[in-house]
This record gives sequence, C-alpha cells and structure tokens, in this order.
Amino acid sequence: MKYFPPHCLTKLIKRRVKGELVKMASALNGSIYDQPFRVILDFAETSLLSIYNLWKNKEINPEMQVRTSIYDTPKKVVKKVYRIGFYPVAANPFHWAHLLIGLSAITEFKLDKVIFLIAGFDPRKPDLVPLAIRHAMGQEVLKIFDPLFDYSSIAVGSNVDGESNLFSLLSLNREQRIEAFYLAGGDHYHRINPQNNLPDTIQKLEDNIISCRGNNNFHSVSAVFIERGGGRERPVKTFLPVHFLPAMPFEASSTIIREALQNTHKREVLAFLPFTAYHYISKFELYFPSSHSGEAVGRNFGVSIHPAFGQT
Repeated sequence: MKYFPPHCLTKLIKRRVKGELVKMASALNGSIYDQPFRVILDFAETSLLSIYNLWKNKEINPEMQVRTSIYDTPKKVVKKVYRIGFYPVAANPFHWAHLLIGLSAITEFKLDKVIFLIAGFDPRKPDLVPLAIRHAMGQEVLKIFDPLFDYSSIAVGSNVDGESNLFSLLSLNREQRIEAFYLAGGDHYHRINPQNNLPDTIQKLEDNIISCRGNNNFHSVSAVFIERGGGRERPVKTFLPVHFLPAMPFEASSTIIREALQNTHKREVLAFLPFTAYHYISKFELYFPSSHSGEAVGRNFGVSIHPAFGQT
C-alpha cells in the first residue's frame, strides 16, 4: 500500500467533509455558513487536528489493517496492540452524528481506527431498506474518512446483535492483539433494557466475554456509551471497563431524517445527511412515501430528486 504522510491524509479528509457539506447545503438552497453545517465542519476540523497530532506522534496508526469480513485474507500480525473502536449501526441512513462520534472516539481513546458494523436484518426495525443498497450506501459514506474508518460486512445475512458481531469480528483476528472499544448509545447503558426487560449491552458483552474465557488469544473489551441530553444513567455494576463520550453538539437521528423525507418532519433536518447518503437516497428513491425501494434497485441509475430536497 502506498504511504501518505498524516498531514496529507487529514487534509484530504477535511476537503472531503467540506465538499459533502457544501453540496448538501446547495441541495437545500442554503450555505455552508448556516447551521448545522457550520457546527459539523468546526467539530470535524477540530477532531481531525487532534487526530493529525496523535498520528504524527505515532500514538495511533489508522493505516493498520485487520480482517473485517470472512472473505478477507489474513493480515500481517504485529507486536503492537491495536486499539480499535467497533460501532454497530443500522445506517438507515448514516448521519453526521454517527460520523463525528467516530472521530470523537478516536481522539478521546487514542484509537487506531473505528470499524462500523452495519446491521444485517433486524426484526426490530421493519423499515430497513434493502441490505445491498444500505450497505453500499454505508460503504461510500465511510470512504469520506478513509483510512480512519473501516466498514465491516460481518452482519450480512444474519440478525445477530452488535454485541455478538463484535466477537465474531474479533475471532477473525485471533492472532493480532486488539483492545476493543464497543460504542453504543447511552440509552443502552443497562444490564436489562427497561423497555423490553431483555438483556442489554452490559449483560450481552459480559456473557460473550465469559464464553470466550479459556481462549489464550482473547482480546480485551471496553464499553463506551455516547451521552445524550438527559445526562448519565445510574452506574451499572459490571466487570467491564466503562467509558463515556460527551453528547454531540446537535441532535440528529436516522428516524427524523426518514420522517423529513416522508414530509412528516421539518425539512431542515435533512442537513444532517452527508451528501453521499443523499445521492443514494435519491438514486434509489429510498424512504419516500410513494417509493418502492426493491423495485428501484433494478432501475437505471438516473437520479430522481424528491421535492423535499429542492433542485440540484
């Protein structure tokens, strides 16, 4: 692989981020100096400056490689213990909070990179768009941050939860020592989920760790919970190392983006979409009230712009 110095790659990522924001602002007949574009750009640039310094000082190595798919060839094993964030997301669709959380985790915990585990089939989310499109869209969005972020297809073809997919991915890299940081929303900081009385992230990670004991190549696992506006929950007793990431400086969710596309939420929230995701949504007519996503997959790739976006 050709080597590029850290300052070149971080500058390139900054340009990609700014380009995404400029094009999305234009699609919404706005300006990059409008909110939330300005706050997104400022957060990204500040994070990337911190990442550049960590990278330059050899405290992190985003160009390290591990297997992220069962189809990957084995990677070279090194003595360094890789510090990797694992972030399970539905990416239905990706939004800027997902991506900035990834940057924040790298700077906060000095991670070499963050791997996004895009969900397969999830019976809890019947409105997921077709897997092939959703994963392709997610891969393209993550390329904006290459090599800081990686994509994993480990969940394709299953409805296994993110906590279990983490261990499937670690098992692909048995020989390489990894310190894993599992990222989850603050609403999952429970042993038992109060909404459905089923095991939540703490319990699931503990159960997986216990089942792996006896494996001499077992990786270390920490849990990281992203705080939200309501503050931190009561401490949960666990043998896991637990950390917290501050809330993002704006509220964003895939749900409200889908609602805006269906004209049941204010149009302005579409600003939280990276332009690359917007392009896929338009190309395949995803989420719109009258769309038939499955049919759109097989059509020619002419872009049909939904009225909510304005004209580009």
